[in-house]
Amino acid sequence: MFGPNDEKGSKILATPRTARRKARVLHIRRTRFPKRRRRAARFTVNERSFRNPKLRHGFLIAYKTGADLAAKGTLFVVTVVAARRLSPHAFGVFAIGSTLGWMAAVASDFGMQLHVARAVARRPQAARGLFAPWLRLRWLTAAAALAVAGAVVGLTPSLRVDAAPITVLALVYVCSGLFEFINYFYRGLSRSDIESTLTLWQRAGTLGCGVAALMWRPDVTVLAVAMLAPVVVTLAASLRTARSIAPDDNRNRDPGLPRPSIGAAFRRDVWPIGAGIVLSAAYFRIDVFLVQRWSGTEAVGLYNAVFRLVDALRLFPAAVMAVALPSLCRAGDLRPLARAAAPVTLSAAALGAVLWIAAGELIPVLYPPHYAAAVPAFRVLVAAFPLMALNMALTHQLVGWDRQRVYAALCAAALVVNIALNARLIPLYSIDGAAWTTLATELFLTAGCAVALWTTDERVRRTTAGAEPRSIQESVAAGS
Repeated sequence: MFGPNDEKGSKILATPRTARRKARVLHIRRTRFPKRRRRAARFTVNERSFRNPKLRHGFLIAYKTGADLAAKGTLFVVTVVAARRLSPHAFGVFAIGSTLGWMAAVASDFGMQLHVARAVARRPQAARGLFAPWLRLRWLTAAAALAVAGAVVGLTPSLRVDAAPITVLALVYVCSGLFEFINYFYRGLSRSDIESTLTLWQRAGTLGCGVAALMWRPDVTVLAVAMLAPVVVTLAASLRTARSIAPDDNRNRDPGLPRPSIGAAFRRDVWPIGAGIVLSAAYFRIDVFLVQRWSGTEAVGLYNAVFRLVDALRLFPAAVMAVALPSLCRAGDLRPLARAAAPVTLSAAALGAVLWIAAGELIPVLYPPHYAAAVPAFRVLVAAFPLMALNMALTHQLVGWDRQRVYAALCAAALVVNIALNARLIPLYSIDGAAWTTLATELFLTAGCAVALWTTDERVRRTTAGAEPRSIQESVAAGS
């Protein structure tokens, strides 16, 4: 169409510059600037790049498994190099310091990380308000745990001579515990991909610094300091990331729900979870201290070397539980648990069978020749591995269904069983007795969890037939 003022047959060519600009918008798609593209690529807590939830779920499990495999692999390499470069006594000190630090990290968390993950999974729009007060408390408990660990070392005559490396190793694990606490916040937001990325960076730094320190000077104190630096750097990066992805609680807050009360939530939910986790950590690794008491530090080095291998195998069950945690917290029956537990248990059984057969050749290849004495203990621990994987799923479901008191009671009973059996078997069979005790304890825990979940399933089915369970509603209302 042509107008009366169109001398050349085109209205666009005849218009002034400003009009040409406006007309050009109708015909030309404007190119986005790089800043706009970068801004558009960022997702909020409720936005996902995967439109198919199953594809995203599978991607998160695969990425988390790969990251944990790399993480466990780096610690395993550091452990192997340390076993070859350090003296038997120094390697035993490394095992004791790592175990003490791990237990200090678990005790300082005392269930807060799992509580925060469950709360954020149920109310992701209020993630920042749920996370911030618990993070402040977590800093205080970390400092207290480190002080207690230092006091334990100073008051134990057999450990006092190696106080410096043991204390630094405890600090490494306490800082790692803070990093793990933030990781559970990511899990509640279904953002375990962030956790996996940061874990890869941290473990890569640990591998480089640890191996370099051992090659430069085979000293356990130097190794401990080298392992500390990557943890501190990654912790700082994770804190910054967590603050950037959490939605603003003031803008997304539901006015019908009160602000969370740390005291009430701690009395109702956190202390049973924390008691269960601490008791679980105690029965899982107390055998290291009992072996040291009845068999000596060198026996601890042998047992810790093979136990680290089995502990590294738990990465796939841990990855599946990290991704499945939100669905377990919102589950109305046992089907989500079955979907999560079946593959981890079956794969653990298959892998355990292969390692049991290959144990005689595997251990002397990985460690110096005298570590072949730990092969029988390794075979027993491998037999317990499928139960460890299954129990990881069962205990997560118990907590997801607000049965944390049952979880704590089962772990307390398991600790009693573990200490009683260790007191009988370690003096007779040394590290082999400790391994058999681990297998018996896992069997006991499996039976207890199965009974508890079977009775809970009926209650959950009845309460979720027409509405959400009352305990979950009360927990959400209180910010738990």
